[in-house]
Amino acid sequence: MGGPRYEENDERNLSSLEERFNFQGHISAADSMRREVHPELNILGKKRECLNSVLAPKATAIVVAMDVTRSRGDDAKVVFEKLPILMGQIYMKNYVSDPAISFAAIGDATCGDKAPIQVGQFESDIRLDTVLSYLWLEEGGGGTGQESYELTAYYYARHSKLDCNRRGQKGFFFFVGDEGFYPKVDRNQIKEFIGEDLPSDIDSAKIFAELQEKYQVFFIYPRKSWQQRKVDIDAEMQQRVEEAGGQYKDVDVRATLLWNNRNDLDLHIVAPSGEHIYFSHMRSDCGGWLDVDKNVHGETTKPVENIRWSKGKAPKGHYEVYVQNWRFHEPSTEATPFKVELEVNGKIQYFTGETKANSTGDASNVQAFTFDYDPNLRQVSETVESAYAGYDDVKIKNQWASVIPRENILIIDDPKAIIDVLMGALAITAGTDIEQYLLDMGERGQSAKRISETAGSLSGLSATTAIAKVDAVGLPGGDTGKKRQGGTKRL
Repeated sequence: MGGPRYEENDERNLSSLEERFNFQGHISAADSMRREVHPELNILGKKRECLNSVLAPKATAIVVAMDVTRSRGDDAKVVFEKLPILMGQIYMKNYVSDPAISFAAIGDATCGDKAPIQVGQFESDIRLDTVLSYLWLEEGGGGTGQESYELTAYYYARHSKLDCNRRGQKGFFFFVGDEGFYPKVDRNQIKEFIGEDLPSDIDSAKIFAELQEKYQVFFIYPRKSWQQRKVDIDAEMQQRVEEAGGQYKDVDVRATLLWNNRNDLDLHIVAPSGEHIYFSHMRSDCGGWLDVDKNVHGETTKPVENIRWSKGKAPKGHYEVYVQNWRFHEPSTEATPFKVELEVNGKIQYFTGETKANSTGDASNVQAFTFDYDPNLRQVSETVESAYAGYDDVKIKNQWASVIPRENILIIDDPKAIIDVLMGALAITAGTDIEQYLLDMGERGQSAKRISETAGSLSGLSATTAIAKVDAVGLPGGDTGKKRQGGTKRL
């Protein structure tokens, strides 16, 4: 870090965001079939530093870490479009001194994404455009309601160096996403993607606490209804089934098993005829068919199994669905979390569970569903909201509130408001009143609707900051010594 300023009139390629964000993974030197993180964003064995320089004597570190899984893949494009406004306003209004941004992309390491962590160096000029263009918008994830936010938190907590910390100031860290994080930082993921060998996993709460020793941490949450989330979850199930050649649509009865490691889990259904459909009896006389059977040899970290009766084929009667761990392919014999999606007569239900640790075969069986099917009771597809409880707004917000201040969870409805809210959090935390920031938004031509949404998102942060000011200087009305353009908040 330490180059010239980012200027709004710098030459940019804005002709096509699709062309700008077309990176599909760097080709591995060792294996031409393998795709990898771009070398400039690969942090294996590397640090990221935000240092003072002659041109930036009071560098302020800003991290923008974006979820690039299926549900949030377009946010990087929004940030790219608004980057000149972000940098220009920070300079013009002096919200913070000498800003330098490190962009990061977050995927899902647990579900086998090839690029679950991508991290750019702290930059302050047009090189920020280049960093964004190197992002691999993999749009992976595993349909579990969690992404690898905690792995990214670990990297910045322990492998970033900030000169602003040396002068008693924190940097700013913005997660942008709409899901929860995993409860532990996996030591194997740390070794694979960061290059550090640890003796055990680490509680995510501990890592977020360490991160907040260096940064003011925020979570910008573009809210989705459970109906919108349903589309993302169903898309993951459907994609895995159909890519493997299975039948997902036009069924009377379908059970789909999804898990995210190399173990060989098996889906079993006992049909009304008493026939047992599983890997040794894949097609039944009553029309049932196990048409996808994955991880016989541990070939993928995004496996799926699918048993279905095509429309008009399922017999009336009683069905039993259960999951078995046939064989461990992973080095650990810990329990494997899984999800079963059941469609009966157009109605979809979910069961979330895990296999038994250290168990295979019949000893590992977990019953998912029992149900009675009647072809005369066909329903219009209607999914119960509780089936998507892992994606519930309240659950996600409460998990984040357990590791960062609740007022730092900034909720928006329109993803195009990401930069407005991010910049407002910078300004308010560094000393600008929210009223002044909203006036600034009006000056740069933002609509009344956008200003109102931003005000609502920042209201909790603004109130908390105002209380802190009163506590620091006494009763309101005294001389606070506040200047219009404040510096960053003290540790």
